[in-house]
Amino acid sequence: MFPAMRVKISGLDPHQQYYIAMDIVPVDNKRYRYVYHSSKWMVAGNADSPVPPRVYIHPDSPASGETWMRQVISFDKLKLTNNELDDQG
Repeated sequence: MFPAMRVKISGLDPHQQYYIAMDIVPVDNKRYRYVYHSSKWMVAGNADSPVPPRVYIHPDSPASGETWMRQVISFDKLKLTNNELDDQG
């Protein structure tokens, strides 16, 4: 996904193991398109039928709280697609 989602986490137990995951869910039942000349997202119709949720688990998971807190966590390998047959998306 571009740009890559990057987060900094604090407050974890340094000795505990954690999985870090991302879940992207729709906010409504609309489809949007980006209008460059106005720098806005505009409604472009109704969305497709809802699909079962798919959670992306960060490839470094599980890791200690200490590991997660000492670095910026990047989701640069995340692929966002509307192709339900794509196992990687």
